[in-house]
Amino acid sequence: MKFIHKSIFLLIIPLLAFTAHKYYVSMTKIKYVKEERSVQITMRFYIDDIEKVLNTRFNKDFKLATLKEHTDTDKFLNLYIHQKFAYKINNQTIKYIFLGKEYENDVVFFYLESSDIDSIKSIEVKNKMLMEIFEEQQNFIKIHMNDRIKTMILMRENDKDMLKY
Repeated sequence: MKFIHKSIFLLIIPLLAFTAHKYYVSMTKIKYVKEERSVQITMRFYIDDIEKVLNTRFNKDFKLATLKEHTDTDKFLNLYIHQKFAYKINNQTIKYIFLGKEYENDVVFFYLESSDIDSIKSIEVKNKMLMEIFEEQQNFIKIHMNDRIKTMILMRENDKDMLKY
């Protein structure tokens, strides 16, 4: 009987640990729109993860996606994104603008854009967002360029990658 209880205990504990585990992931889509000569970027994060990093980094209570959201949230998001996300095209650092954010259920979307991009032979992406708070953070980057789709997975140990076209 003791063996049965121990066996059940050994089976249940890993299951509880697995179900309690939270994955720390984001998804970023980078799309080159040749006709507009622009790169359009959409980032997707869990609201609670972004809120935690903003609250910690800027020592404020942002209350994202609520009626009590901090009035300067977009200003601080813009600052944070520019500190943690960068990319180069053809070995040139590309400037981008933060267009805004949108909430959907438990997710927040950020919209960024770069203009005056004529052609792309290579792209290097660096994304360190959330990595200072969540050691397991993985930032997936899906790149749509030159009629091809490629994916990068960036982590704390490897927070940038390059693709050639």
